[in-house]
Amino acid sequence: MANWSELPIDLLEYLTSFLSLPDYHRFGAVCQNWWSVAKQKHSRPANQLPWLVLGDDYATQKRTFFNLLENKHYCIDIPELRGQYLCGSFYGWLFTIDIQLNARLLNPFTGKQYDLPPLPAYSEYFKTHAYLREPTEHSTATFAEMQMKLVWKAILDYDPSDRSDFKVVIVYGENRVLAFWRPGDLKWKFIDGYWYIDDVLFSNGKLYTITSMGDSRLNVVDDWSAPKLTQVKVTIPTIFDVMCFSYLVDIRGELLLVQRYREYNVVEQHHTTIDVQVRKIDVDGGVSVACKHIEGYAIFLGNSLPVVVDPSKFPSCRKNTIYFTDISFTLNAPKYGRDDFWIYDMNTCRLSRYYPCNIFIPPVAAPIWFNPNPW
Repeated sequence: MANWSELPIDLLEYLTSFLSLPDYHRFGAVCQNWWSVAKQKHSRPANQLPWLVLGDDYATQKRTFFNLLENKHYCIDIPELRGQYLCGSFYGWLFTIDIQLNARLLNPFTGKQYDLPPLPAYSEYFKTHAYLREPTEHSTATFAEMQMKLVWKAILDYDPSDRSDFKVVIVYGENRVLAFWRPGDLKWKFIDGYWYIDDVLFSNGKLYTITSMGDSRLNVVDDWSAPKLTQVKVTIPTIFDVMCFSYLVDIRGELLLVQRYREYNVVEQHHTTIDVQVRKIDVDGGVSVACKHIEGYAIFLGNSLPVVVDPSKFPSCRKNTIYFTDISFTLNAPKYGRDDFWIYDMNTCRLSRYYPCNIFIPPVAAPIWFNPNPW
């Protein structure tokens, strides 16, 4: 019988290209020879479903991750993530805010990070935008409350590991306005235009935003020398008597709008998703058309860059489905915590749970989709 520990190095390196991240680490634990191959990182782990990042484990202070493919929790000791609020995930990086309201970009598996400038003061924006309501709760809010309320969502246009000319864009503050930062900038810069933004996305070299307050409104930034949001004239039907939250998704260059309708239970004091609608946006034609499928893909949505995967590579993942995380933007859910986790199946138009609602997730533990990138 062959000695598995003595397999040729090139063959072992080839085998690692088929392994998910957990299996890659298990591979390195087999023996000294296999560990030395894994340590060299010649091949990236195979494509995998995103992980769900949860909060710190109370007993160990380790960060909790949920591996959807394995239906398994991992508690991983990452000191840089202790006590951090997460409001963005992209290319294996996380946008974090600590209890002192310091923001940074962090790759939790390589330790690489960018310290970002202090988050912009509300007063900078409201001096020239008197029509917006300046928040008053900051005088009495705790740092834990402000930690959750300062940034609704953050995205990147490029992977900082590949390009140094990337941009960070944040949906900021109670009125959900836009600000951005580029390496070399000393402070955040506001992007003038519309507010109460639900989602933001880079697509085809442009920055798009969507607003669901009143009429759904699509906006775009296409000139970064003097960035300003301008409205895209496109018709988007909206149900007005139900709370709507909208997402933007790019699938092979086509722009999709996902409308998530939620209901608030006054007695139980939490939100529940009750319906989902998907539309394909024709920016040039000025129309949006209802979609009955998403070309067989699965989409993962939340306060992170949308993750689009081919379910044929993952037996546990269904075609034409959308996975949602809880997006409650409040600390006022002491009884239920976060439990608005759903799969929407476009084939049956039904919602089902993928994460057990009997596991209490405290509100501060913002769940977020994350594609680990240890390279």
